[in-house]
Order: sequence, then structure tokens, then C-alpha cells
Amino acid sequence: MEQTEKIWNRKFILLFITNLLVLAAFYASIPIIPIYCQEIGITGSKIGIVLTAMSVATILFRPVAGYLLDNFNRYHVYLLFLALFCLSFPSFIAFPLFGALIVIRLYMGAVYSVCGSATMTLASDVLPVTKITEGISRFAFTVSIGMAVGPYVGIQVQNNMSSKASFLTIFGITVVALICVACCRIRYPKVERKKFAFKDTIHISALPFMFNMMFLMIPYGAVIAYSSILAQEKGLTPFLPYFYICLVAGMLTSKLSTQKMIDAAKHRVLVYISLVILICTMASYLFLSTGVHMLVAGYFFGLGYGILQPLFQSFVTGTTPAPKRGVANATYMLSYDVGIGIGSLLMGCLQETIGLPTGFALTAIAYVIGGIIYIIHVDGYYHRLRHHLHHHQ
Repeated sequence: MEQTEKIWNRKFILLFITNLLVLAAFYASIPIIPIYCQEIGITGSKIGIVLTAMSVATILFRPVAGYLLDNFNRYHVYLLFLALFCLSFPSFIAFPLFGALIVIRLYMGAVYSVCGSATMTLASDVLPVTKITEGISRFAFTVSIGMAVGPYVGIQVQNNMSSKASFLTIFGITVVALICVACCRIRYPKVERKKFAFKDTIHISALPFMFNMMFLMIPYGAVIAYSSILAQEKGLTPFLPYFYICLVAGMLTSKLSTQKMIDAAKHRVLVYISLVILICTMASYLFLSTGVHMLVAGYFFGLGYGILQPLFQSFVTGTTPAPKRGVANATYMLSYDVGIGIGSLLMGCLQETIGLPTGFALTAIAYVIGGIIYIIHVDGYYHRLRHHLHHHQ
């Protein structure tokens, strides 16, 4: 592994751009797929099945992703799976059938689970050892921005062009990402390959962070999946694209204002601040009636997650020895898959019984649970692990 002392070295920058593009492409497809399904005559619960198929495949394939990354040349694994990921978008146009779309989504979930875990791992490998925690908290920001920019791009392209054009645009974005990775040329020493064993596919010490973040991602899943329907109900659809822009603005603000505190290890304060912001934001959905309120909610939602996501990612990377990072990231990333899956599934049930505004407000309970888990266990656990790792280095 070649190392330089700077965080922003050439390879890190290329990986940063790649991850941003891949995540933007992935999240751009989320609002497009339901509308595309309706266009080709797939309706109701069948749309839900198409959407959820991917989450199921991602969750099932994540352990295999960790194994591949730690037992083969990580760079070659990533190149291969990113190329496979690109192919999923034209497939939507090529096979406009219910059964085929489920297969495409399952395929997408499997290859995406490898891509999602790989970039984080590669980025930590090209960073100087002393700068890994700082570097990864900056790199994890691509996740937040991709999650927010993606749906905005998807909605804009679809509103102004066709669904087919949207899928081709996303395909173009992923090809650019593939070119960026091809320019990286990261060299790895030969890896000693272990036999695949299921017990090695979960990194035990990353589980508390995963479990904690899973609760914190439930409201996110609800908001991403149901904001457009809520906007329709309230007659606020014109504000929807700007909701995502405010989400990005909130995330950018959090990045600029809290990076020094993250570097100074003031983690506890940051977790408390972000949870208070997020609980108030979700509770305010009870009274949502204006576009301005929706945009302000988007901004504070972005602010909260812009702090939490990079912070938890740096907890995982900062406490894991290099050879285990692939498996640790794959374990931690399950929190996004499971949390977002639960959130969107839960809102489907709550929408019919108590309505979306009350449903959104109720998801704030997940933050309270997440906060309690953090205070009781995760905070002290992180400091013990960190101390232990430094002691052995």
C-alpha cells in the first residue's frame, strides 16, 4: 500500500468523487422506479415488492461482500462490481416486466452491497494511518450528499424528460464513476485467502454501532420513501425538489460547522445536538401545512444526519484494524439497509391507519431509543475499543 501524509491525495479525491456519483445514481433511482412501474402498468403493492427486493438482496449479500473485500484484491473486486452495477440501469428499460424488475432489483442489491462496502474500505486504505478517522469522517460525507442529491436529480430529470431518459442519465453517471476508479490504480499485496465461513462475515465489534445506527435510520427511510406522497396530500408538490436541496444545504452546514469538533473528538455533544434537532424536526411534521415548513424541516433533517452519519462511520473505521475493515464496513452498512427498509415498510402501515403527518412524528421515538442505546452502551464502548486498538499498535 502506498501512503502519503495528506488526506486529500489523488487517489482519495478520485474515490471521493466515485462514491458521490455511485450513491447519487443509486438514490436517484428510488423516486424514479415507482413512477416507471406505474407507466408500465405495475401498481399498488407490486411497486412495494419491486422496491423492497433490492433491500432484501443487499442485506443477504453484505456478508459475502465483506468476505470478497478481505480475501481478494479489493481494487479489482470494486472495479468488477461497479461495472456490473452500471448494467442494472439500462436493464430497467430493456425488460419492462414485473418479474424481470424484481430480478433486476435483486441483482442490483447484490452488486451494490459490494460497491457500498468497497469504497469506504479502499478510501481508508489510501489514507495515512494517523489520518484515518479524520479522513473517513470526511469521506462518509459522500453518503449524506449522495442520499440527498440523488433523489433531486432523479425527480428533475423525470419531470423534464421520460423515465427511460432518467435511467440512461443514471447509467451515464455510473460510467463516469467507473472511469474515475479505473484512474486510481491502487496496488495491493497478495492476500492470503481464507475459506468462506459465515461466522467470519460479521465483524462482532462493529455490531453495537450497527444496531445503534439502525434505529437512527428508521425515520430517514420513512422520509425518503414518503415525502413525495406527503407533499401530494398537502398540495406542496412544487416544493419537493427544493426539499432535497435544503437537505443538502443542511448537510453542508453540518460539515462546515462540526468538522473541528469531530477532529477534537467531541463526539458525545455532537450526538446529543443532532438527536435534539432530529426529534424536533420529526415532531414538527404533526403541524406541517406550508411549503416553507417543509423546506425548513428538510434543512434541519440534513443538518442532523450530516453530523450523525460521518460520526458513526468514523467510530467503526477508527476502531477496526486495517485487514478487517472490509467486513467491519459491510457489517455497519447493514444499519442503513435495515433501518431504511423498516422505515419505509412502517410508514406504509402507518399511512393507512393514522396518516403520514402523525406517522412521521411517531418515528421520532426511534431517535429516543437510539439516543438511549448510545448513552448506555455505545459511547463507553467506542472509547474502550479505541484505547485497546492504540494500545496494540
